[in-house]
Amino acid sequence: MTPEGGRLLPMASPEASESQPIFDRIGIVGIRLIGGSVALAVRQRWPACLVIGVDDKGVLEVAQRMHAVDVSADDLAMLSDAQLIVLAGSIQDNFGVLKLLDEYVNETALITDVTSSPGIDVSLAAGIPHRFSYISGKLSVNEVNGGIVQARADLFSGREWFLTPGRVNSNEIVDKMSQFVSELGAIPKIVDSLTNKNKKV
Repeated sequence: MTPEGGRLLPMASPEASESQPIFDRIGIVGIRLIGGSVALAVRQRWPACLVIGVDDKGVLEVAQRMHAVDVSADDLAMLSDAQLIVLAGSIQDNFGVLKLLDEYVNETALITDVTSSPGIDVSLAAGIPHRFSYISGKLSVNEVNGGIVQARADLFSGREWFLTPGRVNSNEIVDKMSQFVSELGAIPKIVDSLTNKNKKV
């Protein structure tokens, strides 16, 4: 990572694809098994994407050694220019972060959470500013309790990733999130929050 003109740049990754990233700057709050795996998958897929990690300092030190993130801090201010913000903590932690994002994030970001808990809950979007879009996410993975050292880029390969739009400002946002999930190797499934029925992506 080298500042150029005051801007942070992503680290090079020898295994990364040369495809254009869907989101140029991705912030991940909670760099444990799920969040860390998202970070590794993004780094492997898109070398031009800047991955910002927010967690405890001890966790972030390991994430940096694993080259899972480009920049990291235990401060939400690091998310100021993120285009996609992935909340990878517990539901309670995610809710707490959501209440603070308006103070720290300058972009009209898309916010999503990643959880393996049963049921679809889009109530987290209530009360966040309308400049943000929010899509709830649920992963069909069994490995949920590990730490950053268990994270791997292929964790989502062939797994269903359920997406429930809680509030989106355009249909294009849902399409971009579906493409993002697909590019990470998962199978995106759009789920209606009222009927919980799958829709074709």
